[in-house]
Amino acid sequence: MFRFDNYLARSTEFIPAVQRIWRHHIVGSAMYAVTRKLKALKPSQRKGDLSTNVSLAKGFLDSAQTMLAADRHCPTLLHLEFCCKLVYRLASRLEQKMLHQRAKMAWLKDGDQCSRIFFRKVAKRRASKRVFQINTADGRTLTSQPEVIDEFIRYYEELLGGTTRDSLIDLRYLRPWARHILTVDEAEALIAPVSSAEIRQAIFDIDETKAPGPDGYSAGFYKAAWPVIDGEVTQAILDFFRTGRLLKQINATLISLIPKVSNPAVVAEFRPISCCNVLYKAITKILVQRMRSILDTLISPSQNAFVPGRSIGDNVLLAQELFSGYNQRNLPPRCALKVDLRKAYDTVEWDFLKAALTLFGFPERFIQWIAECVTTPSYSVCINGAPHGFFRGARGLRQGDPMSPFLFVLVMEVLTLILRQRIEQNGGFSYHWRCEAVQLFQLSFADDLLLFSKAEPNSIQLFKDGLIDFAELSGLQANLQKSHLILSRSAAAFRDSLLAILDFQEGHLPLRYLGLPLLASRLSISDCQPILRKIEARIKGWEGVMLSFAGRVQLIKSVLSALQVYWAMAFILPKHIIKEIEKTA
Repeated sequence: MFRFDNYLARSTEFIPAVQRIWRHHIVGSAMYAVTRKLKALKPSQRKGDLSTNVSLAKGFLDSAQTMLAADRHCPTLLHLEFCCKLVYRLASRLEQKMLHQRAKMAWLKDGDQCSRIFFRKVAKRRASKRVFQINTADGRTLTSQPEVIDEFIRYYEELLGGTTRDSLIDLRYLRPWARHILTVDEAEALIAPVSSAEIRQAIFDIDETKAPGPDGYSAGFYKAAWPVIDGEVTQAILDFFRTGRLLKQINATLISLIPKVSNPAVVAEFRPISCCNVLYKAITKILVQRMRSILDTLISPSQNAFVPGRSIGDNVLLAQELFSGYNQRNLPPRCALKVDLRKAYDTVEWDFLKAALTLFGFPERFIQWIAECVTTPSYSVCINGAPHGFFRGARGLRQGDPMSPFLFVLVMEVLTLILRQRIEQNGGFSYHWRCEAVQLFQLSFADDLLLFSKAEPNSIQLFKDGLIDFAELSGLQANLQKSHLILSRSAAAFRDSLLAILDFQEGHLPLRYLGLPLLASRLSISDCQPILRKIEARIKGWEGVMLSFAGRVQLIKSVLSALQVYWAMAFILPKHIIKEIEKTA
């Protein structure tokens, strides 16, 4: 499988090779011409084994130094050693650059030159993704590679493929409860002509270390070759915004499997991350940039994910405040629902998404652009380093598409409107203690959903009915085995009746939410053990052991201190814990 490594752009032959291909005239659209030229360029960008090159260069250097040891004043041998050193250093630098790209160590930018740390990281990443056996839903264990591959393809084809639902959904009846509907000026700004500067900015905003899509080209290629390819690439993207059509090659997607647990046994324990082509990402980044400016006006204050100017800390602090006192009997009875949405991104129905965009007043042309991007993907699954299978998508938002998080926020806002409509129209809803004045009944951060109310049947039934309506419209269903009802101590008398309505599991505090414990009382030393374990694992693991002193300092500053700051955002950490963190680091 072809993959462009960014170190190739350092070669003196790189730009001439791109220029030779780009001089060819291709009959067809600019988008088609770019895809054909990228394909034609691949043979010249295939590289040899860098590790072998480094070993050979080291061998030549050792031989030259051995000969020089016998005659230290020979000018020919001195020159030979000098040349061998240059070759060895160049080969080593290229190998380090390639390994750094594949190691995905975003926190380590420069410094440690030893390739061992990158070798170990790459090896660890590859080992964690290799699949030798998998269990099926009926309990069988598959060990042969063809059977394992077929099981993965079957699972994802059922999840993401099949027949596209095409219902006539109209959500505009929810507009009276919407926070804002786009004005004419806002709508026109979304569909304003796209400029060359926007396209260049979108390309150069893509992290060049990110995994490439099925065509194998990273953003590093586009940035390095931009002086040669900018004209046709810009025209190809402009063609999309003019015609509203994408070539199927550009919207091809490679599913990369990321384990959710340390030893995944079934397909569901892998997270499917979609690796999209850079041309596609550039298009969706332009759409995202235009959406970002209006999201704050559309999304309720109780949603804080991916909305500019809002913070994950707002959710954590407010949730912590609402759960405070849940262990006391003398306070009003109240409860919270922690709702787990089954395969949230992967099950969004496309007809619902288009209806949601119409609800908020997005212009038809902008909706068509989004629909073309979202509804035309094809998938292959990367298993043990090679792509397998091919199927068309029929639903879902791709994790890995720059646009998906922002669209998902709009999807979740529809749930807010459904619940708000029921609360205001049906009556009988009782707000959670201290929430009625601000009419707060929900906290949402992407698919992490908390619902709050007084602990009484009418309110819980309203939540259940709203979730059912939302599931029928959007395809997003609550996972009953992973969703929980948390009751205050003063609501113990309502426990059985409320659980019977919901069919949820009973949850207890402390509860994990956005990586932090939600507590009914003050943070204790035992509650802080997770942060100590994480920091200790990072420091004492191979990364900490193999790093230089400067590298360890960078690890502490960029990763470990971030953990401490995140916890300190919500809690006053006990002095003992702070001392333990300092001692460990």
